[in-house]
Formats: sequence, structure tokens, C-alpha cells
Amino acid sequence: MIFIKLFFFVFILSINSQQIYDCNFDYEQICLLGLQSASYILLNETSEQPRQPASDVTAIETSNDMGECYFPFQLNSFEMFFCEKSDPNLPSTCPTLNGTGPRINCSEGEYGYELFEMGEIGYRSYKVDLTSQLSSGQHCIRFYYYLSDQYSNGTIQVIIQDTILNQNQTILIAYLRLQNRWHEIRENFYLDNPNPTIYFLFQREYSSDFLPYYMAVDDITIIDLECDPIPTTTIITTTQTLISTTTTTTRIISTISSSTQSSQSTIISTSTNPMRTSSTSTSSTTINQGTTSIEIISSTTNNPQSSTISTSTQQGSSSIKKFNMRE
Repeated sequence: MIFIKLFFFVFILSINSQQIYDCNFDYEQICLLGLQSASYILLNETSEQPRQPASDVTAIETSNDMGECYFPFQLNSFEMFFCEKSDPNLPSTCPTLNGTGPRINCSEGEYGYELFEMGEIGYRSYKVDLTSQLSSGQHCIRFYYYLSDQYSNGTIQVIIQDTILNQNQTILIAYLRLQNRWHEIRENFYLDNPNPTIYFLFQREYSSDFLPYYMAVDDITIIDLECDPIPTTTIITTTQTLISTTTTTTRIISTISSSTQSSQSTIISTSTNPMRTSSTSTSSTTINQGTTSIEIISSTTNNPQSSTISTSTQQGSSSIKKFNMRE
């Protein structure tokens, strides 16, 4: 009897202690104080590829008994990774099964975004509207982000402000854009002191691109456990000719210290794995130069019938910086 009570107590404690903060901007939720929000943009048969999310994360995760949203599907001349809304009075939709499969209505929500006008640079910070206090110890933050393109030097930084130590710690920098879609990012961080202030910093440096530039975030979650790995994205292609696939994994760890007040560490990890191989060669090279270490592992595989490419990208960064935060 005592064992059953103890097990039940530990189970309830585990459930209650895992999720501290969860905000997805839906139903007028305020996740970042002062950040504007949107739900969708209208597209038609002549629309070009959007430069802001055409739907939020809630929409693209829609599923029912017919299946779940199938992405990407072809729309006009580009690949679409969002639910499609062509009439403001009708729901947005997505195909299931395949790109031309039967469509289902998407559950529409909202996301937060920052807009930098043509040629505009600078940074803007927004405070996370925490609904629960954070204790000291291990935590994980996860959210989805969007960047208009990969040319405009845009980043979204998450900064922890420790008022006891009077310092700001950048726990991650989201900057990688693989496609015109939502990207998921997760990062572990440790708190020496409880109840910090958390900011999202949207920054755009110099760019030769003079188009309006959007940065967006959605579905922000903080738990007091370590992050689970992000699931690997797998793309399967089949051809009738001999394919030679080269896989390169590059891990760059750099530390730059220009003063006693700033330091930055960035980790970039990219992996591509072939399947059903007939022959494989692998080489490993490590280059050490100053404070930069670059490890390159490459393998080449010949596959006469098909190739499977599995891409998993993780990014993380930590630094100590000082910014003028605004609430």
C-alpha cells in the first residue's frame, strides 16, 4: 500500500514538473509582450512564394480520420509547406496522402512575427510572458521559427537575463533556413538562479536583399527536463541510373572572445545518411586552427537503384552578451 502511494506521488510529481510554459499565440494568447501576431495570408493561382508564414504551426499539424497534412505540395511554381487559404470566408486546407490527395480543413491559429522593412537593419527584443516561475536547474526550450530567406542575415536569439548575477546569457541562436517553412529548434539550458527574465531578440544585420523581411515564432515550450532529440527528416527518391551520394558531416565549434563582456560559441551539425548501399568509403579529417576546430567526416556510396537521404540538423549556441531589453 505504501509502495502504491509512493509510486502515485512520484508519477503526479513528474507530470507536474515537466511542462512549465506552453504558448502558441492561438486564441489571442500573448506569448511575447508587444509582438504582433497573424494567422494566415491569402494565396491564389497567381501568388508567388510567400515571405511570411501562410499558416501557423497549429494549422500544419492538422489531422483527422482521413490522415494528416501532406507537405510539400505543388502550388503555382513553388513547393508549399503551409495550409492554403484562398478565400477569407472559407477554412484553409491541405492535401492528405499525397500532393494531389483529398483535402481536409486545417485548424487555424496564430503566430507572432517581426517585420523589417526594405533595407532596414537593427534588433528588437520582446519579453516572454511567463505564467509560471522557473526554478534553478536543468531546462529545455523548444519553439518553431520562420525566416523569409537565407540571404538577409536574420537571427532569432533567446536570452536569459539573470538579475542576481546582473548578466545576460544567449542560450540559442536560430538562423538556419532550409526551406520556406516552419523550422523546429530545441536547446538545453541551466539556471544558476531561479526566476530569470527571458527575451526573444529579433536581429537583422546588413543585407543586399531589399525586400521586406519577416521573422516569426510559434509554439514556445519550456520544460524542466533535458530536450529530446529532434526527429530526423527523411526524403526517399528512386532513380533508374547509378547514383553516387556523398555524405558530409561538418561540426564547427568556434569561440571568439574580444572582451571580458562577450563570448560566443556556435555548433553546426549537418548529417546525411544513405540507405541500401553496395559500397562505402569513409574518411575523417580534423583541422585545428587557433580557437576553431573543424571535423569533417565524409562517405561516398554507390547505389544502382535507389537512394535514401536522411537529413538531421541541430544548432545551438551560447554566449554572454549585454543588450538593452524592453518589456
